Amino acid sequence: MANSHDGNAQVLSYPQHPPKDFSDLAVTLIKNGLGGVDAETLERHLEQVGYFRLKGYWYPFLGPSSSCGHKHVLPFREGTQFQQIWCRYIFDQELRTLVFDGIITFEIYLKSFLAHELSLFGGEFGYTKPEGLPELGFDDYLACINSLRASFTKSNLPYLKHFKKTYKDPLPPYWMIVGCLSYGTLKGCFYQGSPDSVKRKLAAKLHIFNPNTNPAVHGDIKILSNWLETIRQVRNMVAHHDRFWNETSTRIVPKLPKHRSGLHANEWWGNDWDAFRTDSTGPAAFLTMENYLLQQIDGSAWKNKFISLMDRYPEIPATEMGFPEDWRSLALWS
Repeated sequence: MANSHDGNAQVLSYPQHPPKDFSDLAVTLIKNGLGGVDAETLERHLEQVGYFRLKGYWYPFLGPSSSCGHKHVLPFREGTQFQQIWCRYIFDQELRTLVFDGIITFEIYLKSFLAHELSLFGGEFGYTKPEGLPELGFDDYLACINSLRASFTKSNLPYLKHFKKTYKDPLPPYWMIVGCLSYGTLKGCFYQGSPDSVKRKLAAKLHIFNPNTNPAVHGDIKILSNWLETIRQVRNMVAHHDRFWNETSTRIVPKLPKHRSGLHANEWWGNDWDAFRTDSTGPAAFLTMENYLLQQIDGSAWKNKFISLMDRYPEIPATEMGFPEDWRSLALWS
């Protein structure tokens, strides 16, 4: 039965799907054309990861629905082999691990940078006063300091436990407290609250530039802020094991630097991103952004791991990830 929530939009009750044993589900999939696997092995894999989760990886191998052209339904397309599906699942698992590994490297760098620069700006306990985080409004500052207190109070990190026992100060200095902060709190409090001079310095360190050649304002805060938020979105996705390798959501697509033409165009870093300015979907632009940032922090270590991963899975269509055919020859990846 349809239910109206706002008088205009009509929503439907979720259709009934009586639960089935994994053995029954395995037999159903094989009867619907899934080859290259016996029922017992398939049952074990379904039990391992779940029918619904694995469905996201076999969905592209289904045929179109006769009643709804954009929807795919059983049976499988002729010739579909289970190994094709399982290969994509394992690749995605390894890709998420690699993406998260890169984000951790970047997050640690961000904590180090902000703790150092903000302590120089306002003293080691600068965040305990509103003027230490000048870009936060009053209400945002109160919410921020409450969040910082909560993170510090709950933390069991040895050096923070030692601080609580040893010193009378209610909160520790920047370089200690960043250790117990989530990425979201770090971004929402210390990055958002930083003066523009600190944000621009961070952008410049990461080679995120705007066309202004004045070194004091050359770092592009708008792109940096967008990239930090995009990283937060992807961090949550991979931490919760969401399918990533062919994700189409715009929330994981970073803002790209504008293209420039004319004099000095060949020297403009933004032109290297032209291959990702199309309407193609997938995580390719994010992965390229992650690689770009990590190149500034840690050289080519992460890039080499990513290329090695792609080499081990030649059957994974890079174009479905949003990469152009010649992505390896792009300046951002070569």
